[in-house]
Amino acid sequence: MTTVLYTKDDLQFCISDKFESRFLLSLVENVKEKILTDTWDDYNEVHHCCRIIHEFSRTPGLSMDFHTLRRGESLLGMVIITHGSIAPDIYAQHGLHISDPIHEVALLNYFHIAPEGRGNGTFWIRDIVMPLYADLGYTAFYLKTSHPKVFPLYDRLGAVIGHYTHPSDNMIHQRKGRLYRLPLYAKPLPKE
Repeated sequence: MTTVLYTKDDLQFCISDKFESRFLLSLVENVKEKILTDTWDDYNEVHHCCRIIHEFSRTPGLSMDFHTLRRGESLLGMVIITHGSIAPDIYAQHGLHISDPIHEVALLNYFHIAPEGRGNGTFWIRDIVMPLYADLGYTAFYLKTSHPKVFPLYDRLGAVIGHYTHPSDNMIHQRKGRLYRLPLYAKPLPKE
C-alpha cells in the first residue's frame, strides 16, 4: 500500500511497504544520464539495487520501506530504508560494526533522484524521511555509498565512520566509498 506522507507544490513524497518495479525508474534515469554524458563508471545500480531488495526480502525479520518522490504519474526518486533484524556485522567486511543498539538502527540502502527531480533531495531526506524514523523510535541511519556527488549531503546530515574501496562490476575502476552514521531527530513535518 502506498501512502502520501507530504505534498509540496506538485510533488508527492510517498511510502510503500511493497516493492513495485516502476520504483526503479529513477535509477534507470540516472544510468541513462551517465551513459549520455559519458560519465559511466561501470556500476550497474539497477542490478545492485534489485539484488539487495531480493536478498533482504528473503531475510526473516527484516522490513523494507520504499519511499518515492512523484510528480503526477512520474516517479522521480526512490529511497529504500531497511529495518528490523539487521545483522550488527553487516559492514564487517569494511572493518566496521554498528555501535548503536541494533533495534534502534535502520539502513538507508538506496537514494536516487532522476535528473528532473533534483533539488529536492536534502529536503526529502532531512525533513521527511529522517524524522519519520525518529518518530518510530530509531536513533540512526547507517549507510554506505560510493557516489561522490552525494558525499556532501551525507556530510551535512551525519558523520563519516569508515572508508572502503571495491572494484567496479567489470573490474575496470576502483570505487572509493564511505560509510556514514546519520543521527535521527524527531521534528514535525514542514507546513504544506
